[in-house]
Amino acid sequence: MGAKMITTRAIPAQRYDFSDEDVELILTQFGSLLRTRSFLSMGAYCAAFEERFAAYVGSSHAVSVSSGTGALEIILRACDLAGSEVIVPTNTFAATAFAVVHAGATPVFADCGDDLLLDLDDVERRLTPATRAVIVVHIGGLVSPGMDRLQELCRSRGLMLIEDAAHAHGSRLNGICAGTFGDAAAFSFFSTKVMTTGEGGMITTASAEIAARARTLRDQAKVDGVNRHDLIGYNWRMAEVQAILGLAQLARLDEFIEARRRVARIYDQVLRQEPQRLRPLEIPPGAAPNYYKYVVFADSDVAHITSRLAAERRVRLGGAVYDVPCHQQPAFSHLVRAPVLPRAEHLCRHHICPPIYPSLTDDDASYVAESLIEVVS
Repeated sequence: MGAKMITTRAIPAQRYDFSDEDVELILTQFGSLLRTRSFLSMGAYCAAFEERFAAYVGSSHAVSVSSGTGALEIILRACDLAGSEVIVPTNTFAATAFAVVHAGATPVFADCGDDLLLDLDDVERRLTPATRAVIVVHIGGLVSPGMDRLQELCRSRGLMLIEDAAHAHGSRLNGICAGTFGDAAAFSFFSTKVMTTGEGGMITTASAEIAARARTLRDQAKVDGVNRHDLIGYNWRMAEVQAILGLAQLARLDEFIEARRRVARIYDQVLRQEPQRLRPLEIPPGAAPNYYKYVVFADSDVAHITSRLAAERRVRLGGAVYDVPCHQQPAFSHLVRAPVLPRAEHLCRHHICPPIYPSLTDDDASYVAESLIEVVS
C-alpha cells in the first residue's frame, strides 16, 4: 500500500482579531480625532480607556502607558526600589528583569514549579535583608493558586508585591481578576496579546500614591504638566490611536477569552489520546485562565516537534513560555547567584504552545491537535 495522503492546511502561530464592525468604528473615531486637532497622546480616549480598564479589572486606578515593559519599570520607580533586590521568576520574558535593572534594582532569579509559575519555597530561600519586592508573572494567563501564600509572605516581610500581568487580561483566581492581587500590576497590549493596541501598556493599582507617581513619571516627570521635574521621568505616554484600539478590544475581551477556552477544550479532548507523550498543563481548581497560551509538556525533542509540524503539517507553534530561562541568558550572567534552577531548566526545554486565538476554528484546532499526535507518535 502507498503512503497515506495528508491534506494539510496552513495554521499561523498567532493572529489578532478585529471585526469589520470594529474596524469601521476605529476608523471613524480616528478620523474624528484628527479633525478636532486635539493632542494625539494622553487625551480623552486614553482617559476613557483607563476608566473602562480599571472598571473591568476591579482596580481603583489605571494608568495608560506606551508598553508593558514601561508599565513595569514605572511601577518599580514609583515604589522607589532603586538599590534594592527584587525577586523575579527565572521563567519569564527578559523584559521583566530588564525593567528591574533599568529601575536601578537587582533582579534575583527564583525557580518555577511544575506549573511553570513562581516557586514560593524558592522565593523564601532567596530573600535577603536587601529584598524589597517580589514580581509574580501570570505565565500564559494562569494566576498561581499559591497567590494567597505569596500575599501573606509579602505582608509579613514588608515586601512590595508586583504583578507582571502581561499575559493575563481577564484571567481570574477564585473570581478575583489579575491586576488586583499586588500593590500594582503591569499589563501589555503588544500585538500577540489577548487584547492588543499594537504597542502599549496599563498600570493598575489600589494606591492613589502609586497612580499619581506613575502619571508623573510617564510624562517626563513634569510636575502638574509644567516644566518642573522633581523626579527622573521618561516618555512613556500612550497615543490616542492606541487607546481607540484598546477600547474596541476591551469591549470584546470576554468574547476573546471564551473563544480561546473553546479551542482549549478541543485540545484537551483530542490530546487525551496521547497521555504518555503529551501532557497539557493542568488548570488548578479556582483558576480561570484567559488561555493566552495553551501549554503542553512533551518528553521528546520539542525542536524536532516544532520543525516537523511546520514542514509536514504547516502548523506554526506559538512562542514557548519560555524556552530559555533568564538565569541562562548571557545578558544576566553577571547577576546570577544560582547557576542551576533545575525545574525551570527542565520544563522550559520540554513544553510547546500550539496556536490559540479566537479566529481558530474548531476544525483547525482539531487539525492542530491531531497533527501534534501524529508527529510525536
